Amino acid sequence: MSATPASALPPASVPLDIKKGTEIRNRYVFSDVLGSGGYATVWRATDKQENRNVAIKRLHHKAWPSPSREDIDRFLQEARSTARLKGHKNIVEVYEAFEDAGEAFIVMEYIEGSSLQTIFREHVARGTWVEIGEALEYVTQILNGLVFAHSSGIYHRDVKPSNILVSKLGVVKLVDFGLAKRMPYRTESPLEQGAGLAHSGTPSFMSFEQARGDPLDQQTDIFSAGLVAYILIAGQHPFNHPSGIVEIVDLIRDPSFMCKELPATNGLPEGVRQCVMRMLSKDKSKRYQSLIEPLDELTREDAQMCSNCGTANPLTDKFCGECGHDLRSTKQMPPAQMARPIPKTAAQMTDEGFELTKTYNWEGAIERYEAAIEKDRHYARAHANLGFALNKLARYDEAIDILTRGIELTTDSVVLHRMLDSLGFAKSNLKQFEGAIEDYTKAINLNAENPRVLAHRAEARAQLGTPDQETLSYNDVTQALSLDPGYPPALRLKTLLEGRRFNR
Repeated sequence: MSATPASALPPASVPLDIKKGTEIRNRYVFSDVLGSGGYATVWRATDKQENRNVAIKRLHHKAWPSPSREDIDRFLQEARSTARLKGHKNIVEVYEAFEDAGEAFIVMEYIEGSSLQTIFREHVARGTWVEIGEALEYVTQILNGLVFAHSSGIYHRDVKPSNILVSKLGVVKLVDFGLAKRMPYRTESPLEQGAGLAHSGTPSFMSFEQARGDPLDQQTDIFSAGLVAYILIAGQHPFNHPSGIVEIVDLIRDPSFMCKELPATNGLPEGVRQCVMRMLSKDKSKRYQSLIEPLDELTREDAQMCSNCGTANPLTDKFCGECGHDLRSTKQMPPAQMARPIPKTAAQMTDEGFELTKTYNWEGAIERYEAAIEKDRHYARAHANLGFALNKLARYDEAIDILTRGIELTTDSVVLHRMLDSLGFAKSNLKQFEGAIEDYTKAINLNAENPRVLAHRAEARAQLGTPDQETLSYNDVTQALSLDPGYPPALRLKTLLEGRRFNR
């Protein structure tokens, strides 16, 4: 019998020879290996069609001549899950997924930066650790990305340092939604799941219920995010017993073992300490029920009251987030100037909604704002407040819609300034940076004395990544710091931009 020519063999019978310079689909040119895990290797590549760098994840083949259909389908499920998240700035974007010669590939956004795991290792090697302000900024961004995923009906189920990337400009990116599931979801029975722990999460970063093989919901991400937050703040895993005798996953699944209290050191606010410990509660009834709650707790600050409108503002702010009033001024506007010719019922409902936001009842506030708009669809302040509340719940598309309509309804410069800032914020979170810059610029033209909006525009400009935009970004943070020398977001971005200039 004569041998079968190699060209006649099925494409899946031999693995593709991927190496530096390999091109597939007449489009993607492979460059360097970025990392390799238990089931996939990630390459940096060039997308010739879009003229950009991308990251390409290639499924490992445990055995040839061909991978199983189940392996490929599970792998591509990651792409389908992440693609539903509509490109949030704190989630790595998936561009496409495909099969080629019996192999599976996912093409993703390329992030110039490092994983949290790499950052941790670098600190350990230097004998240092993450500064508390930087740690809390990372945690806030992690929660922002997860809030958006949950609002889109997906939870991650594998939140861990190696799945959290940090760009050179300090933007956190969640990656690897390979274990993500739509909500609500219930896992296999404990018996079925026990043999496949590696496929249902990373042992050291599992939630209590995940480690036990119990049914999962959105609270599993809250627990795992709490583990990462604890490490960021304390520099150690909360369930790493000093003896080293017992495995971390065994201590996580043991209902009688409570992790060590997060130390109140390094200027850590007590409210933040309590928040992280509550995220790590093994009793789900005592843990937060949604990620909005810890996000609100972590971003809560001591307040100062605006003498103009009575709104509570963070102590670090120089201008009121509600009306734009200079908080350094004790002069209060006369009641006649504060009053506005607005329908009383719509105003009352908006005021009720605003009161609910003070207790972080965002859903309740949204109901009141929507009722106000139903009473008077021309009442712009209800649109402004509703857009802000929708942003808090990561419902950015809805926020863009309501704010765009609201902007057409008002000539009040204070309300318009707020709406443009909120609109830019929503677009920026969806990586619509050019549109966000336009909105922030319009807001700044109305009020050039608000450092928050200047910092927002600086962040959007920096994300475009061009030298010209980075120069403009640096000018914005410099101007923001001239208004408020201690404004933390502007200080952090200024340091990162200076670092990029130095390394070029």
